[in-house]
Order: sequence, then C-alpha cells, then structure tokens
Amino acid sequence: MNAAISSDPTPEPMAAPLRVGVLMSVYAHDTAADFERALGSMLRQQLRPGVEMRIYLGVDGPIAQGVEQVIAQHQSHLHRVVRSIKNVGLAVTLNALIATRQDESFYFRMDADDVSQPQRLQTQIDHMQAHPSVDILGTDIVEIDTVSGERREVSFLDRPEHLRRFICFRPPVAHPTVCFRRSVFDRAGPYPLKHGNEDIAMWFRCAALGMRFDNVHQPLLEFSVSSTFWRRRSWSKAWGEFTSYWRGILQLWGVHWRLVFPVIRLLIRLSPTPVSRFVYRWRASALS
Repeated sequence: MNAAISSDPTPEPMAAPLRVGVLMSVYAHDTAADFERALGSMLRQQLRPGVEMRIYLGVDGPIAQGVEQVIAQHQSHLHRVVRSIKNVGLAVTLNALIATRQDESFYFRMDADDVSQPQRLQTQIDHMQAHPSVDILGTDIVEIDTVSGERREVSFLDRPEHLRRFICFRPPVAHPTVCFRRSVFDRAGPYPLKHGNEDIAMWFRCAALGMRFDNVHQPLLEFSVSSTFWRRRSWSKAWGEFTSYWRGILQLWGVHWRLVFPVIRLLIRLSPTPVSRFVYRWRASALS
C-alpha cells in the first residue's frame, strides 16, 4: 500500500524582521522624571508587525540614583548599556554606542529629556523606505519652555537640495529627531569630537560626502528648553560652533561669501541673552 501523500502547501518562509536601533545618552544633569518620560515614549512606539526596536543606552559618567533605578526597572527593554566611568561628552558616548551596533537598518537619536510621539519611528521608517536616496531624516519639533510651559512648533526645511544650500545658515535637521540609514556610519564614521557641536560637524561631514537630508513635516518630538538652555552657550561652545561652520563651509564651497555666516553667528552667540533668543526664534520661523 502506497504511503499517503500530504497535500498541505509548503509554508512560506517568515520574512526577516526589520531591526532599528535607538541611540540614547544619559548623564548627571538628567533627572529621573525626565529620563522616565523619554524612555517611556520610546517603549510606547507604535511599530508595525515585523519591526524590532533595540535601545542602545550610553551612561555618560556618574548619574543620579533615581536615574539608576529607572535603568534597573527597564533593564529588560534595553538592548545594550555602555558606561563610562567619568563624563566624556555626548560625541564620545554616541560613538561608543555606534561601535557596538549590530545588524539594524536604521538608527534613531533620542535625548533623555525629550518626548517622542508614538508614531515617530514608524513615520520615519516609512519615509526612508519610500525615499531610498535620503540618508538622514529629521522631523519638525514642539519646543516646550520648562519654566513658562509655553509650547511653540518649529518646522524645518524639506527637499535635500534646499537643506544643503542653507546648511551654513541653519542646521538641516534637529539632532534629537534624526533617523540615520545604516550606511551613514559606514561611510562617515563616528561623530567628530567637537564638544557641544558634534552634530554640526557631523552634518557638514555627511554633506561633503554627498549624503542627502530631509525632514518629515510633522512635530514628532517635544523638545525641552530649560532655564539653562541659553546660559550653556559659553565662549568655548560659541567658538567651537564658529570653527565647525567655518571649516564645513570651506569643505563644501571653498573660500565663499557664505563664510560671513559663521562670523555673524559668533557675534550673536556672544550678544546678551535676549538678543540671541530673539534671533534664534526669528531664524527658526524665517526658514520654515
């Protein structure tokens, strides 16, 4: 007697998951409440089936006991935790995380005192998949004054050609909102070690390599503006910003009339706080 032959169809192989990484850093000035909100906003992301999120956390030196408790509470949700004994700065911390990355297709930035909307990651993933020529993608933001509670929506330019043209005048993307294609770190390497200006130096390096920026016109991140936001703009930070813009413009255009912008920016940075705050807000609205 012949053996029965099964008529069941051969099951189709399961599609490989799309893995994405989230690069977060926490340091001594971050509070447990802020960090809990920021991390919670990542854990509540509304991702489609088949998308796997991995959170890479950098602990930049000693942190408050409350922050340590938040980390311990969510340890099972953290893919990797990298610690430094002393405070080494954001660029070094991010580079340490980038060095440990695995097989993720996209990498997202997230600060420890901001809040991402639940649809942020999936919205950016969809945009990157629909626009394969885009390498670095940001979003609009909502600035929240932590003292007054004032909320203000800030838009960024779209279209890669516009963002490259105006990079000397305004950052092409808001750093805490960024989504990187994996190939960005393969081509550009780690963040330049420019204390407080690592993002600006990184954008110029990527632009010089021909990478393309874009923005999603949705306010997908709430950006906290604390009472120290303006006081942190010291001479060393202002000078570092000047040199980053100056060198970046030389790299992209050579000796060019655009070099006037770093000089103007430096003068504004060294002006009284009300003046720099006014120009900051005017610039944000003028190029939106």
